[in-house]
Amino acid sequence: MSTQEEQYIHFANSMDSLNTAWRALKEIKKQKGNPLVGYAFQFALIEYSKPYKAAYGMAVKRHILPGKYIPKNHLELHKRIIKARDKFYAHLDLDIRDAKVYVQTTELGRNIIRSQNLIDGTEEMKNIDDIISLIEGTLDAMREEAKKLGDDLPVNI
Repeated sequence: MSTQEEQYIHFANSMDSLNTAWRALKEIKKQKGNPLVGYAFQFALIEYSKPYKAAYGMAVKRHILPGKYIPKNHLELHKRIIKARDKFYAHLDLDIRDAKVYVQTTELGRNIIRSQNLIDGTEEMKNIDDIISLIEGTLDAMREEAKKLGDDLPVNI
């Protein structure tokens, strides 16, 4: 696969991930009482984040969608989503959990107690409309580039 083809595939896959996140968020708005909404919301934010994290290729070592497609008025929201993905959704970083371990020995045996911040992953749910707007604005900004990348591909069959 050529560098040009790999770049096109990453760009198209990035748009697919953003569209998947958009569809999930739109469905979440219809399913407010569903107990799976929190998990679906986390999934949507992970899908949103995928284009902005390293995708490893063969022709190009690392593909990352540049931030130039993110609407300026949603840049802070984008940063919060990526930070949450890096700290919580896709990892088990301990610093945000502020965990403590307490160990006690009694005549009944050893007790180990763990306390930590409870993070349910829906902290940004109140901003669902803004997240949808962020995705729509990003996709709008990407459409022209997607067409150009496709038009520049050489015929190969």
